[in-house]
Amino acid sequence: MEIKDSIAKSNKRAMPFKQGVVGLASIVVFVAFAFTDLREESVEQRDLVFAQVQSGPLELVVSGFGHLRSKNSRFITSSRLAQVEEVLLLPGSRVTSDSIIMRLSNPVLQQALMRSRLALARQTASFEALNLSQKSELLSLQGQLTLLSSELVNAQLREEAEAKLISSGIVSTLDHRRSELAVEQLSERVELAKQQLEQTRALHAQRLNVERKLINELELSYQAAKDDVDKLQVRAGINGMLMEVNIEQGQSVQIGAPLALVGSERALLADLHVPEKQASRIEIGQLGTINTFSGEVSAKVNRIDPVVREGRILVELELIGALPDNARPALSIEGKVLTEKRASALSIQKPSYVSELSSSAMFVLNPDTNQLVKTQLEFGKLAGNAIEIRSGVKAGEHVVISDMSDFKHLAQITINHQ
Repeated sequence: MEIKDSIAKSNKRAMPFKQGVVGLASIVVFVAFAFTDLREESVEQRDLVFAQVQSGPLELVVSGFGHLRSKNSRFITSSRLAQVEEVLLLPGSRVTSDSIIMRLSNPVLQQALMRSRLALARQTASFEALNLSQKSELLSLQGQLTLLSSELVNAQLREEAEAKLISSGIVSTLDHRRSELAVEQLSERVELAKQQLEQTRALHAQRLNVERKLINELELSYQAAKDDVDKLQVRAGINGMLMEVNIEQGQSVQIGAPLALVGSERALLADLHVPEKQASRIEIGQLGTINTFSGEVSAKVNRIDPVVREGRILVELELIGALPDNARPALSIEGKVLTEKRASALSIQKPSYVSELSSSAMFVLNPDTNQLVKTQLEFGKLAGNAIEIRSGVKAGEHVVISDMSDFKHLAQITINHQ
């Protein structure tokens, strides 16, 4: 019982002390907040950044960043096993279709080319020899036909002359009959000789045709082998710029291995990455502007990639104006797409901490009282470096766009001009 009484007495003595400590702490906190508010009720004018509310026509745009890309490109791969003998050009080099980027080597292909060349040469020589032989044979047959034709003419003249002398008894009927038989036989021999000549010509033509087809096959084989060897001289294939070289000197390459990438230099596309939330405003065919940091060029939306990557969507634009001098593939760019035009709207330079289609409490200058008054502003869509204002201020008013997070608890702030 005595213990409980002692504890109760101790608690009674401690309570006034605790109450005093809590009260003192409350006073300190109140004074601190009071002095803080008093200290932050004014702000130096040099620390403020103002933007004036503008009124007039407004172009609503979606902005983004990205790079230029070749509209036409050629990806070069190895068609045969080979080894890199020499790399002649490096990325960034301007090339024509005949420019040699690198030289490869393959002894097997070189040997196949030599065999094809020799086979073609042998077949060509054989064809020429056959053609000469056939011409000689035709000349011989033609000579025989001419001789028989001459004998036939002589026999016909003899038979005609004898026919006139039969009545006078100078030539017997038997001799005349022998002359007639000679004419008939020679006529048949001439006809056979003509047929033999025609058949020989046809046979020769068919034989030459077969030999010519063999030559054509060997020519195709030789051309294929030559193309394989020519491909060891890796050419750009198109006019433009060398974008990539994927191998090094001395390296062995397999079939299908990537060698180089060549892209057109003046026919370019712009890949613009825009925020996903704003991409819904973009449509194919809308016009835009691409800034290469040396100049601007007009563009038109070609394609909208449906895939979202890191909160952004890729928009492809075709450049339709005169390109700036520094325009080239892989160049970093900025761009904007015009999505809508307003005949009249309020706008202001976009503060860094404000997003489109949002509302925010901002300080507006009251020139009569030289004070900043907290005002709730409703923002619309982005217009480049500006943003549309739907309500909260009027044209001509000045709004603080610098960071005022330290004063967000205040409704009014006095401007100190010192």
